[in-house]
Amino acid sequence: MLHRRHLLSLAGSALALPVLSARAQSGWTPSRPITLLVGFQPGGGTDVTARTVAQAAEGVSPVPVLVVNRPGAAGAIAAEFVARGEPDGYTMLVGGGSESTTLPHYNRLNYKLEDFRGIARVNREHMVLVTFRKGGINSVAGLVKRAKAEPGKLTYGSSGQGGILHAAFQALEKTAGIQMTHVAYRGGAHALQDLLGGRLDMTLLTPAEAKNQSDAGHVFILATTSNRSSILPDTPSLTEAGVPVNIENMKGLMVSARTPAPIIAYYDALFARILQSEKMKELAQRTNLDLAYLDGAGFMKAMEDTSRAVLAAKGDS
Repeated sequence: MLHRRHLLSLAGSALALPVLSARAQSGWTPSRPITLLVGFQPGGGTDVTARTVAQAAEGVSPVPVLVVNRPGAAGAIAAEFVARGEPDGYTMLVGGGSESTTLPHYNRLNYKLEDFRGIARVNREHMVLVTFRKGGINSVAGLVKRAKAEPGKLTYGSSGQGGILHAAFQALEKTAGIQMTHVAYRGGAHALQDLLGGRLDMTLLTPAEAKNQSDAGHVFILATTSNRSSILPDTPSLTEAGVPVNIENMKGLMVSARTPAPIIAYYDALFARILQSEKMKELAQRTNLDLAYLDGAGFMKAMEDTSRAVLAAKGDS
């Protein structure tokens, strides 16, 4: 069994951690259910990621993995709960997007990215730039040309001030040297509704959403904000389209940075096995998750890279 083998590997390293409890020093395994905390409503992308992981964990984790939604403040409520809560290993944040990489640059929060320790990245959530088809903007070059000719006239919608969609548009504006008008919504679905109604010029969608709306003749697909998506392989990135922007949305598992090392080591091994399993791949295919596993260190670096890109794009605006 995975956890027995892992306990053996921890026995030596735990001797170097005298400040930990006797239980942690001798190795750690969970004795009650693990909670994956989601900072958004059920049914959204983060929630789907969490529930897919929980399902993949069945039969591998020695205890149940449960999903609990604690929505609010673009994920910041759940993030603060994990960052400031008891670091006992029983509550993990499903994060990596707005609550981790962008909100700390826009709002006064009681946590920062350094307050977390990544366990593993699960998937990437490509963001796809789309425009209202009847608006006539069908390329990144066309968008930039129009925006320069009419500063501030074009509108873009996001799921809220300081969220990752807002940050991506700010990066586009700064890099391309253009000015547009931000319209903040309570969620991405509301922005899409106004786009389809012709009340908004552009927004960012998931690849699946963008493909569906394009196939229906409602939008033009212009580019992704990071690299190409497997769902839209012919859609270039903004960088390929001549505007070097790389803002990445991603989801993964995080714990408080204060979590004892044996607990982190246990989860590193457990979720590496879960997330790279055939069962996880099958479940991800059903739910349209773009799996992109990274270990804890790789996940933290990816979030730090995005955070720096967001800060550079934000500037003093």
